[in-house]
Amino acid sequence: MARKQAASKRQRPARSRTHPRARLAQGYDGRHSGFGLQPSSLGGPHMYQSGGNGSVNTKHELGLQVVDYFDYQTAEAGTGNVPQYVSNYFWNTDQNLIDTNPSATGGQDSTFCRVRKVCVWIMPQVADTRVKGAVTTFAGSRSNAEAMYTVNCQVPAYSALGAFGTKAFATNVQVTNVLPTINPRWKKVLTCDLQKTFQSGVMLPVFTGTNQTLADQCLFQLSIVDPTTGEPYQTGDIGAPDQGIRVKVVMSVDQPIASVGAASFALFKNEDFSTPFTPQNGSAYPGTSLQYAQIDLKKTLDNMS
Repeated sequence: MARKQAASKRQRPARSRTHPRARLAQGYDGRHSGFGLQPSSLGGPHMYQSGGNGSVNTKHELGLQVVDYFDYQTAEAGTGNVPQYVSNYFWNTDQNLIDTNPSATGGQDSTFCRVRKVCVWIMPQVADTRVKGAVTTFAGSRSNAEAMYTVNCQVPAYSALGAFGTKAFATNVQVTNVLPTINPRWKKVLTCDLQKTFQSGVMLPVFTGTNQTLADQCLFQLSIVDPTTGEPYQTGDIGAPDQGIRVKVVMSVDQPIASVGAASFALFKNEDFSTPFTPQNGSAYPGTSLQYAQIDLKKTLDNMS
């Protein structure tokens, strides 16, 4: 009997040490509310949450990539052969790269097209395999030492604590030595997340209205100098121009979708499903026309490649 009682005790299921109310508090049964539980979607604090019923039609920004090329050159007419060795790169924020309604009035098609991130690459000079230790350039051959140059890049900013608009200060400074190579590839000389640089408000981006518009923003400044002296790498002599050095700029642009867009479509009424363009007793088909539409980006596709 003692053995049977001991076996029955071992077969009894162990009781849970957790109180039933404690187990209930760990989940959400739709009837209770408390600390740590999922709040109800109804009520004052949640009145601004999206209802998910399709009432919001346009809210996204387009993430675009804009690529540009230019030649770094210090020679310029009318400068007295003084090297213009600082290249200031500007971007107009008052533009709509996805302009679906160019005839909109009252600035309804205007958007703040801002550059969120900018990257700059430069092309090294090509070594001449026919001549030992020489580099082929537009002006002839240079030695490896002469073909090496230093790229100074920086993002200008105004101080928000005083000297606004009078003097630009350097941020995101990057100094890169570029060596000649037999197999030239792009050399990155600047990577700057403008969103992080200016999000604190202590520094402000540089805008200018000189000869153009108040929406021109200086994204970065670039100069190429001699790595041993720090002097301009190119002479700036307009009579004997130096070879331009190719520069590549890649901008990650945040483009809002304008609140007033347009698309071409038409609504035509008749009496027969089999003749969608033919009138019976009504007006003739008018053709599509540019009309107001609410446009938004939902997904990206790559179906044509």
